[in-house]
Parts: sequence; structure tokens; C-alpha cells
Amino acid sequence: MSHRASVASVLLLGPLCLGACGGTMKATQFTNPKFNFAFVQRVAVLPFDNESIDRQASLRATRFAITELLATGAVEVVEPGEVQAALVKIVGAVPGRPVTPSTEQVLALGKALNVQGLLLGSVTQSENLRSGAVPIPVVTVDLHLVETETGATVWATTHSEKGGSLEARVLGTGGEPIAETTRRCVQKALEPLVK
Repeated sequence: MSHRASVASVLLLGPLCLGACGGTMKATQFTNPKFNFAFVQRVAVLPFDNESIDRQASLRATRFAITELLATGAVEVVEPGEVQAALVKIVGAVPGRPVTPSTEQVLALGKALNVQGLLLGSVTQSENLRSGAVPIPVVTVDLHLVETETGATVWATTHSEKGGSLEARVLGTGGEPIAETTRRCVQKALEPLVK
């Protein structure tokens, strides 16, 4: 196929494909309007849960969340080893396994780690879907920020990202690594929280 024919294909098929294979879903978000987010100076990121078929999805997303929070400079982030030690001691967690702490455990973790917020999350989708012969990575994360004075959720979001450009999907020239789609998904999910 010539370059001109390729461009013509994108122009003709693009509008038809946008609904089926283009873009990402709009994020669903909750923010407690009564909570003063300036109060949150230090947070702990708990290991994310994995509800997807990708066995490494939660570990990858947890690491990206820590890195993205550190990169913004908006908050101080507790080192993962310190978080894990507190989870083992207070929650009885098995290292590397996700946990959902009770309200009492949230308060105890807040004191033990000297944090004002805990970021909990889950990866609900992490897989390569097929668009013809091309694998298209799709990632969805669900994140919650719980404040540690009362244990209440003060912010939550669900965000999805689809990897690869529209041209790559239409022409079958290749997608992107699922890790890159995950990084972008986590980054965009956290953006409203740290801006």
C-alpha cells in the first residue's frame, strides 16, 4: 500500500473507527467538597489489588503511582518497605498481597506512618485486545484516597486508557507496550488529585 493510500485509509476509516477503537472513556470521579486537601502533606500508597488477567498489573500500577506522586512534588510519599512493614504489623498483611484495611486499621496506619492519606487502588482491566492483527493494550484503574483522621474516602476515580495511536490501530502498524499504557492511565487518573 502506498503512503497516499495509507493516508486516505486513515481519513476514510478514522471517523468510522473512533467510536469502536478510538480514545478513552471519560473518567468517573468523586471529590469531597468539604475536605481541605492542603492538609495532606504525606501519603502512603498501599499495594494495589489486581482484578485483571495480567498477573503483574497491580505491581506495575502501584510502582507507577508512587513514581507519579513523587514526580509531582505535591506530597511526600512513604517508602514501599516502610508501608509493607506497617501493613504486616497492623493489618497482618502478607508481603506483596493487597489489603483493604478497616477504619481502625486506617487510623493506626496513619499514626504509624505519620501520613494524612492512604492511596488504595485496584487494576480492573489490563489486557491486550485485538484490532485485526494488532494488539491494543487497555488498562483501567480505580483509585481511592482515604484520610487517616476519620478513615473516610475523600477522593476517588476510575480511569481507562487505550494504547496505540489511531493510525497504528487502523493500519496495523503496532500498538504500544502495556506498561506505557498503564503509566499513562495512572498519571491521568492522579492528575486531578495533585494539580
